[in-house]
Amino acid sequence: MRLFVPIVLLVIALGIFFGYINPTYAHVRTLLLQESQYDEALSRAKELQGVRDELISRYNTFSQSDLARIQKLLPDHVDNVRLILDLDSMASKYGMRVKDVSIDQSAVTTTKASPGGITASTQQLNVSQQIGSDNKPYESVVLSFSVTGTYDSFRQYLADLERSLRISDVTGITFVPNDTGIYDFTIHLKTYWLKP
Repeated sequence: MRLFVPIVLLVIALGIFFGYINPTYAHVRTLLLQESQYDEALSRAKELQGVRDELISRYNTFSQSDLARIQKLLPDHVDNVRLILDLDSMASKYGMRVKDVSIDQSAVTTTKASPGGITASTQQLNVSQQIGSDNKPYESVVLSFSVTGTYDSFRQYLADLERSLRISDVTGITFVPNDTGIYDFTIHLKTYWLKP
């Protein structure tokens, strides 16, 4: 009987250890590990908040006119109507008008079909659907339009287009000569915008 009580107490102690203490301790270890992961995530979040606050303060130092210029330089969406109005505004300084505007049809989808055709204001760009990944942070579209004027006016217009804030590449120019010195110029212009 002397050995019976210590053996029973030992069995009870082992039962309590393996039945309650060990599983509870394992759960506590898991919670401690999660706590350290959460602490690490919180410290990273504080670092990111510091970086964000620094970037916001730097952003707030820019004037509204500078921000508007940056937005015009590389917009976050394509605005065909605004682009055409800007091109026409530049052309009007030299007595020319932008006409016969068309957009490369391989890069365009429309939201609605209209009975009389599609106008530039109803056209929207389709994100290019290519096989494989496209890692470029920007999209582009080719816009074609015509202007009529003298050669000197056209050269000045191209110089203005070159100095324009909007990033664009002239990919082609065609013209039709005539005897009056007034030419019909067709310009193919590639313009860019940031992907959202």
